[in-house]
Amino acid sequence: MLAGQIGWSPRLETVEGTIVFDGSLSPPLGLLKAPVRLEIEHGRITSISGGPQAEEFGAWLESFQDPNMFRLGHVCYGFNPGARLTGNILEDERVWGCTEWGIGYMSPIDVPPDGIKAASHCDGICLSSSVWLDGVQILDRGRVVGPGLEGLARAARGL
Repeated sequence: MLAGQIGWSPRLETVEGTIVFDGSLSPPLGLLKAPVRLEIEHGRITSISGGPQAEEFGAWLESFQDPNMFRLGHVCYGFNPGARLTGNILEDERVWGCTEWGIGYMSPIDVPPDGIKAASHCDGICLSSSVWLDGVQILDRGRVVGPGLEGLARAARGL
């Protein structure tokens, strides 16, 4: 497995706001031609917008007739400086500075104690995320920032 990813399942019901996939979404789409915007309430997707691929994604989720296909399952951070956005989710989710959100099925090991029982699972890539950890910004629109991280980011880029 390609190194360069850290992930976990947060208290999923606390996730609120907007997630914009601007890299890839697999399955069913692969590389995105336009962003797919998700509105999230209590860890669940409440609306999907964007364009033709957003409509296709919404129809794919609906096709399972499973409300758990609209649940968030995990978030991961990519930190492999050699990973490139290719449409292969196993590489895409490791792109330096990206965030990746899993939706749908999760095993009990990943989301204790019961997991998320759902018909399938998909992962979406955000290349332009801004992230704060305990009040300290660590990503600014996909760029690694923050105390002690600038040197790591420069080294990863070979500067």
